[in-house]
Amino acid sequence: MRSERSAPARSRSPLRDRLLDAAADLTCAEGWAGVTMSGLAARVGVSRQTVHKEVGTRQTLGQSMVVREADRFLAGIAGRMAEYPGDPVNGIGSAVDYTLRRAAENALLKAVLSGPLPGAEELIPLLAVRPEPVLQRAIRAVLEHARTLYPDVPDGGQAGLTPLVEVVVRLTLSHLQQPLGPVEDAVEQARRIVERWL
Repeated sequence: MRSERSAPARSRSPLRDRLLDAAADLTCAEGWAGVTMSGLAARVGVSRQTVHKEVGTRQTLGQSMVVREADRFLAGIAGRMAEYPGDPVNGIGSAVDYTLRRAAENALLKAVLSGPLPGAEELIPLLAVRPEPVLQRAIRAVLEHARTLYPDVPDGGQAGLTPLVEVVVRLTLSHLQQPLGPVEDAVEQARRIVERWL
């Protein structure tokens, strides 16, 4: 399995991006079970050997696809948080709002989390069970932005920024995977947690 450190550098390859785009399109259309290395090679117009050289195994392909999607979400989250420097309640609330609304429109997430297409059970652990590539990645990224944007909030201890970010990220992922009500309710829940925590 490739290290997390190598994933961002590899994602800069135009061919790798084309392969991940094709894999995501196939997953949305046919389910993850319909994604084969030979089918991917034919779709992109390269050899199967080239696909393996660029993305590794089918398992690492799936992980790379999920990581890239997570990084796209995290870029948007950073933008939302940056709109509220010094204001963790509104900054984190806006980030949760963005995440849940964007997820509801994201074809790949829908194919993995709620679609009836075959093979989703292979990708769900990447989002819902294993701490990497999504949970720990999201906690690290959000915490980094929070430390910069909210320097007056203490970082350590049980009442600090680090455990707060972990709670909000876990809560957001839970709402994303199993929504029980409108987005507004989930956002308000997150805002209340931040307000009371701080």
